[in-house]
Amino acid sequence: ALVSTQSTGEFIAKNGEEILKNIEEALTNMKSKSTNVADVNKIRFERDTALKKCVKLDSQLASVKKNKEASIEQITKLEEELQSLRLFYNLHQSLSQEASLRDQYNSQVSELTERLKQREAELLASQRENDALAAMVKRLEQQLTQADSMPNGYSPRSTNRSAKRISSSSTVSSLM
Repeated sequence: ALVSTQSTGEFIAKNGEEILKNIEEALTNMKSKSTNVADVNKIRFERDTALKKCVKLDSQLASVKKNKEASIEQITKLEEELQSLRLFYNLHQSLSQEASLRDQYNSQVSELTERLKQREAELLASQRENDALAAMVKRLEQQLTQADSMPNGYSPRSTNRSAKRISSSSTVSSLM
């Protein structure tokens, strides 16, 4: 029942409780509606705040992804550089070992060459000594041959003494 300007006092008294009830329901509905509007506004505010946070987090995620990609690229470059450095180091070690082996070889060749020169010098000295001894033996043989062909005035002893003197003098000279 609605109250209007045409309603009489009796009508209001008779239906007053119902009118009050209707007014209270209307007020409750209005409060409920305003509460719902406030709740909706609050929910909208929370939604907007959450959306802003999502946008901010998306931006941060994109930045992190870029940094990750840059880091991965840098790691790849560093790994390639490390591989190159390892290769150069191994080559350097190989070349250093090669140089060391070459120096060892050259040292051994020099040592062997020096020994060979010493042997040649010893051989040459032995050859000279042998030549001198051969020449001495030849002279002695000639002297013996001449002594045998000489008159009896020479004795084999005098020839032997001469040979011994020649032999000892040539031995002494070859030792000097």
